[in-house]
Amino acid sequence: MNDKLIQSQKRLHDSLFELYMQGGLELFQAGTRGLKRELIIQLETSALTPEKGEIIHYYAVNRWDYEDEFDEWAKPLRPLTAEAEKIIGVTNAQLAHCRSGNAVLVDFLGFISECERYPLKS
Repeated sequence: MNDKLIQSQKRLHDSLFELYMQGGLELFQAGTRGLKRELIIQLETSALTPEKGEIIHYYAVNRWDYEDEFDEWAKPLRPLTAEAEKIIGVTNAQLAHCRSGNAVLVDFLGFISECERYPLKS
């Protein structure tokens, strides 16, 4: 057998074995949706430092299921500066119609800790 083909088959075998060891076989058999929940979280603030700003954008998405997503803006307690509006790309007028940061935070925390749907591992 061709030496390159043998090496290629060995690499394929090793890759499949590693995927199997990491739970890839289960992912492959069940499909990725609903089997695992690994969240990518992004928070955006109204200023460069926590002392001066607050979280105004809450975003999280399950890397295995893009329909499992939370994306909501919050109305800040203090209006954004003109400089912050330019950097963030949203205006005070756009945020005026949003819910308060506390209300959004409660829903966000509920989303990221959906224990019924995604039980915590022991």
